[in-house]
Amino acid sequence: MASLVSSGIGYAFTTSYHALEVAAPMQTVGALALCALMLLTGRSPFRRYQRPMWGLIGRLAAGNAAVAVLYPYAVPRLNLGTVAAVVVLGYLSVGFRRIWRLRATAWGFKHLCGRLLVLGGILMLNWPLQGEIVGLLCAFGSAWCVWNTVTVLGKMKDHGLADQGATLANLLAAPALFALVFVLRGGDWVSQDLFFVAGLAGLLTLMLPVVLTNAALRRISGLDVGVMQSLSTPVHAMVALAGAATGWLPSDQRLAFFPGWAAILLIGGAAFGVSSLKEPSGGAVRVGTQPSGG
Repeated sequence: MASLVSSGIGYAFTTSYHALEVAAPMQTVGALALCALMLLTGRSPFRRYQRPMWGLIGRLAAGNAAVAVLYPYAVPRLNLGTVAAVVVLGYLSVGFRRIWRLRATAWGFKHLCGRLLVLGGILMLNWPLQGEIVGLLCAFGSAWCVWNTVTVLGKMKDHGLADQGATLANLLAAPALFALVFVLRGGDWVSQDLFFVAGLAGLLTLMLPVVLTNAALRRISGLDVGVMQSLSTPVHAMVALAGAATGWLPSDQRLAFFPGWAAILLIGGAAFGVSSLKEPSGGAVRVGTQPSGG
């Protein structure tokens, strides 16, 4: 939950800047801070990795570079709460194969129903689209990126190198973003204010969430982390509401009570309900059957 609040505030800082321009320094500062933390705690990311780990590092670097651009691009075109709602699909896709295999059990059926409610809330929140198709596509791209992040971190955890691998992946994504922004935008975008805001956003959206998510993955499963992070929708919507009320964010970041907050409550309630479901045991009951015995 601390990770959700941190990332919501961090992305709110980026709403007044061009997505590509803010992405490069945001990624760089966040990655360097994460690297410094790893070095100080004796978990250096600069080590020899096996080939499977390099594949995971490359996959995570590509996803992190993409979300660094897509998320800030989507937020001003939709709003912070709406983008977080779409990204929920990425979190809820974690472990979906297992849920689908167990769809005939009461556990799997309830999980599928919860995800359908979340999808309904997302459709309610984004209807009508009002011409913001590009922003919505960027939000869906961000959803894939966060699924990729949670999935890859879970696999890195199996190697015992989640912290080191995530740190190196974020470092590799930074120069790629700087090269892209200089090719597309030249050097006119560089300013002290932009670097200050982007650097602060990098600490809040990258360094702290990576540390907190990895800490969660050491204690609970990747599926649980994915489900709990789906509560980013109400958290980010509250950040946007507070920002708009204080004049810190534009007024269009504020959601209307209906259907905006009705959809937010539906998504948050469904995600919370799914997160409370216990893992199925070996004798999981199928839908439409009763357990035998007294």
